[in-house]
Amino acid sequence: MGMKSVLAARRSVLVVSLGSLLLGFRAAAAAPAPATAPVDACRDCHQDEKFRVQNKKIYDYFQDWKGSPHDLAGVTCTSCHGGDQTKMEQGEAHKGILPQSNPESPFNYKNIPKTCGSCHGDILARFQKSRHYEMLEKAGRGPSCITCHGALNAKVYSTTIIERACSSCHNEKTGNNPQIIAQAQEILGRLNHANGYRNGLKFYYKTIHKPEAMEKVDAAYKDVILFWHEFDFKKLAPRSKELLAEVKTIYLKAHEAPKGNGK
Repeated sequence: MGMKSVLAARRSVLVVSLGSLLLGFRAAAAAPAPATAPVDACRDCHQDEKFRVQNKKIYDYFQDWKGSPHDLAGVTCTSCHGGDQTKMEQGEAHKGILPQSNPESPFNYKNIPKTCGSCHGDILARFQKSRHYEMLEKAGRGPSCITCHGALNAKVYSTTIIERACSSCHNEKTGNNPQIIAQAQEILGRLNHANGYRNGLKFYYKTIHKPEAMEKVDAAYKDVILFWHEFDFKKLAPRSKELLAEVKTIYLKAHEAPKGNGK
């Protein structure tokens, strides 16, 4: 190969290399910027350690929310309270939030069921059939969602919560159906027991790759849990017994079956 041919070949390689480099720069420039987390001024402000001293109520409230079922489901402060989580200045961030004493506030005690029911509509529909809801609507003093569940924790499984939440009204001193406490604890105990069998079934059906077999069990369990919110324990007591017996029978039958048979 002559000198001219060698120089020409080198120039071709250089041009191709520069072209590739330029294409790489253009591709990098055209690539979308990495997504950034949405601004949440509520979280940034209310998790500040200063609130532990200046306003422990707000600090504790945030700590209760953090890691709660609502937090994990993406329900933020503004989802319920309103305001603007993109604003860092307190006045702008809290704009439109009504004090709890305001009858129009979503957190006015009388409005709590409606606020929670915006997501939990099936539970609200059952609760509205209860004597508790009737009292709340008439006098504003009946139990509401937060009486049992608190403001943020959606799990109520401990039977000790029954006594703590219900005994202020249902006790010997008031004479207002004090037997309700024992009845409710007994029913909740059955539901917890049924849920234990249910979780065992869920694991079993998962191991044999038949998760769809849980649909009937889950539907039966959910129906009784929803009915709980009507607080008609005379009807709920036999239904809780039926549920426990049914789920236990399915559990025992499933574990007697040969491996790989989900019937």
